[in-house]
Amino acid sequence: MKINLLVILTFFGLCINAQTNRFFYELQSRKDSTQEYKKNYMVLDINPKSIKFYDKDLLDYDSINKSKEGVAEYRTNTKTDQLVIRKPNSFKNDWYRDFKEYFVIHTNDEMKWKLYTDFKNYNGYKLQKATTNFGGRKWTAWFSEEIEVSEGPYKFRGLPGLIFLLNDSENNFIYKLVKNTKLKDTYETKQFLENHYDQKPLVVSNEVFNKYLIDFYENPTRLMGENIKNGGNASINGKAIKSIEDLNMMKKSLQNIVKNRYIFIEKDKEPIFGK
Repeated sequence: MKINLLVILTFFGLCINAQTNRFFYELQSRKDSTQEYKKNYMVLDINPKSIKFYDKDLLDYDSINKSKEGVAEYRTNTKTDQLVIRKPNSFKNDWYRDFKEYFVIHTNDEMKWKLYTDFKNYNGYKLQKATTNFGGRKWTAWFSEEIEVSEGPYKFRGLPGLIFLLNDSENNFIYKLVKNTKLKDTYETKQFLENHYDQKPLVVSNEVFNKYLIDFYENPTRLMGENIKNGGNASINGKAIKSIEDLNMMKKSLQNIVKNRYIFIEKDKEPIFGK
C-alpha cells in the first residue's frame, strides 16, 4: 500500500490555494557510530508562499496553545537545531537557532545533485537515487517524481520530485517520510517558529552564533552566579545550587550540556569547543 500522500500535480497548482500540505519525517540522528540514535519527528509544511521545516514537538505544543485561545502556556525547544523557512523554489533559508536566546541566520544553500538510474519502491512509490555534498557531509536522497514538489527535509531541495528518504554517508542522519496531511488553510507558526514564543530572533551570522555558544561553554555558570550573589536561587537538573562553590563544582556538567545540546547536521559550520 502507498503512504497516504496527496498527489500534487504541479507546484503552481499548489500555490494558488491557501492550504498547507504537511509531510512528516522520522529523523534518526547520532554524533557517530559509537552512539545510539536519537529519534525525532519533523514537519515539512509546504505553503503557497513558504516552505517550513521544524520539530513536531513544537507543532504539538502549539496545537494545545491554540486550543487555549492562543495563550502560550505550554512551551518547548527544538531538539534538532533544524528550524528552517524559505520561499518556494529558493535555496535561501532563514535558519532559526535556539539556545537561551533566539537567533536567525540567513543562508544560501544551493545544492548540485547527481542523478542515477537506480530505482526502488517505497510503500508503493517509485523512488530514484540522487547524491550531493552539503554541510561537510555526503548525502544520498531517494525522491519520487510522482509528487511533483522539489522539496525535502531541512534545507534539502532542488530535485524533480519530493524527497522520501535521505541519509549521509555515515548514516548519522537518516530521514524517512512516514505520512502526510492537507490543511484547508495555511498553518500559522509565528508564535513558535518566526518567534520563539515571546522572543524575537536576533539576526546574526553563523560565526557570531558559534562565538555565542563557545563563550557560553567557557563560562556557563556566569548568569547563575550573578543570580546567587544577588540572593536568588539556581538549580541544575532539579538540584538546588546554594553557593558559588557548589555552582563551580557543576561547571563541567554544564559544559557537557552546552556541548551536547545539538548534533550539528552541518559539520562544516559546527563550533569548536575547548576541552
